[in-house]
Amino acid sequence: MRNASVTLRPVTEGRCSVRLTRRYADAPAEVWTALTEPRSLARWLRPGFEISPSEVEPGRVLELDWQPPGEEPSLVRIELGADGEGTMLVLDHSRIEARSGMGAIQFWTGTLRRLPLRARR
Repeated sequence: MRNASVTLRPVTEGRCSVRLTRRYADAPAEVWTALTEPRSLARWLRPGFEISPSEVEPGRVLELDWQPPGEEPSLVRIELGADGEGTMLVLDHSRIEARSGMGAIQFWTGTLRRLPLRARR
C-alpha cells in the first residue's frame, strides 16, 4: 500500500462517515478477487458478525450491509479504479453512529492491511 489517506466526516446529527483511500500495486482484477473470493473475504474482513456482500458493479463496486452487535445498520461501499498499473481502492463507510467513528477508522485501517494481496507497495 502507498499514499494511504483517512477522512472522518460528520454527516447528520449523531452520525458520521469514514473514507479510506489505498493504492495497491496489483491490477484491479486481482484486488477484486481478494475482496470477493469467499475464503479471501473470510481472512481479511473477519468482522465477527454476518455480512451480506452485494456486487453493485462487478469488478468495480462492492457494498456490504454492516451491523455490528449493538449498533444501528450502516453501509460500506468499496470502489476500485485503475491507478497506472495498480489499483486505487476507496472505502466509504456511511451512516456510522458518531460514537463509533474513531473505532471504524481503526477497524478499517487494520482490515485493509490484511487484504491478502501478493505485491503491495
